[in-house]
Amino acid sequence: MPAWATGRRNYRPRRSRIRWQTWLVVLLLAVGLGLYAALPEAPLELGGRPLVGPVEHVADGDTIEIAGQRIRLAGLDAPERDQTCAMADGAPWSCGRVAADRMRELTRGATLSCRGEDHDRYGRLLATCSDGGIDIAEALVRDGLAVASGRYLAAQAVARGARRGIWQGDFDRPADWRARKASGDAEAAGNPSRFERFVAWLLGLFAN
Repeated sequence: MPAWATGRRNYRPRRSRIRWQTWLVVLLLAVGLGLYAALPEAPLELGGRPLVGPVEHVADGDTIEIAGQRIRLAGLDAPERDQTCAMADGAPWSCGRVAADRMRELTRGATLSCRGEDHDRYGRLLATCSDGGIDIAEALVRDGLAVASGRYLAAQAVARGARRGIWQGDFDRPADWRARKASGDAEAAGNPSRFERFVAWLLGLFAN
C-alpha cells in the first residue's frame, strides 16, 4: 500500500540541512585550528628540557628574549637601563647601559641553553643561561655589572675585591633604585603642574 494511502510520510533528510551542518562543522574546526595556532607558545616547564636558541632581544643587563620567551637571569640583579653609578673619583657613569651592552657582547652570535627555575611576578621565566659552559649571569657578576645572590656571591667577591664595574665607587642597589624611582614617579603624578595650578586658580575665580 502506498504511503499516501496510509497517511504516513516517509522521512527523508533534507540535503540542504546536511550540507549546512557539514559546513558548520568545517567552519568550527577551521576557527579552532586558527585560534590554536595563534596561541603563544606554552612557557618552558620548570626543571624540564632547556630552552635553546639565539638571543633575539636584550632588554637590559639581566633580561633577554629567546624564541619569544622573556627570560630574567636568576641569581643576580643588574642596574636598570637609565641607572647611573659613581666612578672611583665620584664622576657618574651609565652603569645600566654598560651592563646591557655587556650582555649583548656575551650573547652576540651565541646559542644559549636556558634552564627554567621559576617565574617572577611579571611572568618572565627565571632561568640559568649558559653558552658552551660559560654561565652568562656569573660572567656579568664577575665583571662587576650586577649584584649577586646565592650561587654567585663568590664571583661578586672577586669583582668587589678588584673594584670592577659598580664596585669602583658608590651606587644604589638596583632594587633600591627602582623603589625610589617608582616613589618619585608616583609623587610627580600627584603634584599638579604650573599650568594645572593656573587653570585651577582661574576656575576658582569664576566659582566665587
